[in-house]
Amino acid sequence: MLVKIKPLGEEFSERFLATKLWPEIYFSDEVKSLLATIPFVEKVNKSTIQIKIDQNSNTHTHLPCQYVLYAILIKEFAVALFEHIKVLEELKLEGLSNSEINQLIVGRKIESALIKKLRPQEQNNFFDLFGVDDTFALGAKSILTSGGTLRGVKDFFGSVILKVINVPDTSNGFLGQFIFALCENKAGAYDKLEQLYVKELPLVVRGSGLGKFANSVLRFLWNYDKLSKLVDSIQANKEEANLTIVCEVGRLTSIFKLSTDYLEEQELTTAGKMRFFIDPIFSADQKLYYLSTEWTVGRDSRLDLETFKKIIELKYPEFKIDLEQDPYIFKSVASSVATRKRIDGIFQSLPKPFLLLAGISGTGKSRFVKHQALTQRADGSNYLLVSVRPDWHEPSDLLGYVTRISSERYVATPFLKFIVQAWIEAIESLEAGEINLKPLQNIATYWACLDEMNLAPVEQYFADYLSVLESRQWVGEKYKCDALINPKKLLQGSDSLDFLRKDLGLESHDSIWQYFLKNGIPIPPNLIVAGTVNMDETTHGFSRKVIDRAFTIDFGEFFPTEFSSYFVPATNFKSLTFTQYSSVSEADLKNVIADPKGELSIKFISEINQVLVATPFEIAYRALNELLVALVCFLPKDQRELVAVWDDFLMTKILPRIEGDAEKLQLKDVNSLLSDLNTTIKSNLILAPDQVLRPDLLRTNNAGEAIDVEFRSLKKIAWMEKRLIEHSFTSFWP
Repeated sequence: MLVKIKPLGEEFSERFLATKLWPEIYFSDEVKSLLATIPFVEKVNKSTIQIKIDQNSNTHTHLPCQYVLYAILIKEFAVALFEHIKVLEELKLEGLSNSEINQLIVGRKIESALIKKLRPQEQNNFFDLFGVDDTFALGAKSILTSGGTLRGVKDFFGSVILKVINVPDTSNGFLGQFIFALCENKAGAYDKLEQLYVKELPLVVRGSGLGKFANSVLRFLWNYDKLSKLVDSIQANKEEANLTIVCEVGRLTSIFKLSTDYLEEQELTTAGKMRFFIDPIFSADQKLYYLSTEWTVGRDSRLDLETFKKIIELKYPEFKIDLEQDPYIFKSVASSVATRKRIDGIFQSLPKPFLLLAGISGTGKSRFVKHQALTQRADGSNYLLVSVRPDWHEPSDLLGYVTRISSERYVATPFLKFIVQAWIEAIESLEAGEINLKPLQNIATYWACLDEMNLAPVEQYFADYLSVLESRQWVGEKYKCDALINPKKLLQGSDSLDFLRKDLGLESHDSIWQYFLKNGIPIPPNLIVAGTVNMDETTHGFSRKVIDRAFTIDFGEFFPTEFSSYFVPATNFKSLTFTQYSSVSEADLKNVIADPKGELSIKFISEINQVLVATPFEIAYRALNELLVALVCFLPKDQRELVAVWDDFLMTKILPRIEGDAEKLQLKDVNSLLSDLNTTIKSNLILAPDQVLRPDLLRTNNAGEAIDVEFRSLKKIAWMEKRLIEHSFTSFWP
């Protein structure tokens, strides 16, 4: 069936515009073999595709893994466009020259036997796409040349594709070639890639309008598997021209109208109203299927979108439909926000929204935080630097205070204003006192850097934030948190509320302002606070209350100083973002291929805790929860990646808690609590006698591929042991 390309392309263009952030994917050996069947592919790496640019020279380029996701999202459109291309190529096989085909298209001639076989509407669609009016091809390069011949079909195909996917990089021309190659691939690579990676798409269908949304979902499922899971539920009505879907959760009466030929508008109209869409939704067994336009939502009518949702989710449990707000969303159940696309790379979600960046001066800790923000917002509006002062001793130094000078009012600090701006970025709407967030993949992460955080006692000035941090709760994509700033504080000095509203940047956000006045200001879901930490005679240490609530990064170990790579860095760190998990369920763990029930990780942490039992360093449920959250953030795919998650968990959550003298750490000769812990860690992390490396979860090489590093926790614990033996005291901090 040759469909109209222009409206379909416009629909897919909107989907791409709505998908701001794209996840990173990794290619298995099976996928590498599939991609290797494409002629111009030289080599498939873990997350990039190396292709030859010039067959006569040794020049090549790398396509990012996101190109595969682009291809999957646009598959329906690409295949529809390719069907038109096939007719053009078959005309050549009939013996027509390029100039003869040019004349046939310009004159809209149907003398060709191949064109005669097409239905009249298909003929029109074909001539429209390739004709002189390029608007039917979305403004792409015309297939017709000024010399009266034809442009290359691959060139034309790629030009149309790039009108739908606007890819702002130098390798974008290869994207069209890549998708064309998938369409003509005889090994079924396109279908297989879709089955493997559709779950990674942030969304599959996004649409407004009840019938239009149902139309798009059913078209996708037809291209996905020919509606194989719905076939047994489709029944003919008494009038055989109409079909109904019936199953245990409901029915959709007269959802389809059948015809052996294209129908005119009057044939789809009753009592002056269009009852079916003008274009068929798909073609099967020489019959065209027209979808009804008469949809409702929440009314229990014969065609209700709520019933449609129940039926689709029953038959296709791998997908889900979100009808909470228009535009509606259809996406994979496994679609995760664990990784998100940034301006120039990949986002990796963090298990905690509070970081401690520890390391000696001059390693780039503060610069690291700013860079994280700039990867998503080039203007840096999502970044704030707060210089901590040694005289800070209470939360008001950071969050603001009530003043009674001249008039009673609340004085907002830059940090509080930044929190409010993060909320403005995150909120889609407020209904019945409930916050509705934007699609999470479209929310920018806000980074606040507390520079030299421990110049003042963190337990004092950061106490309120630490307490409220524990109240953050995610349920799916719904987020709740206790108030960081109590509404009573905001209402003090009610005569000055207009001044405070303006100060917080809420003049044009009335609903958010009213919410804050009633409920207070909570911690926003997209805020990450990173404190830079130096340990010397001018700074304060950290209690376990602080450490337990933080994700501690020994900066020199995670991002080591490499003088030889000063001008051209050999590695890139992944950009980090917020997670949507405050806790995890068994269902959340199903996507963790290496540990789908969490049993291996629970066994691991239990063995670690056996060493720590009856010491000040013993851990409890919070530590287990954060290990499980780390699993759904990093999604380890094999045993090597799983032990890498464990290794980093030890480095960020367990070892920072351990400090003390010889007595506290049970030092006897050269044995201690640390040596016992070292033995237990080795037995869990080392999978083979010769294994000394593990994947780095936070850095890649310049080609975007994973790199291997030493086990960080084993290196750190050896350093701590040596320090304990030599000085009778040790701690985690460099």
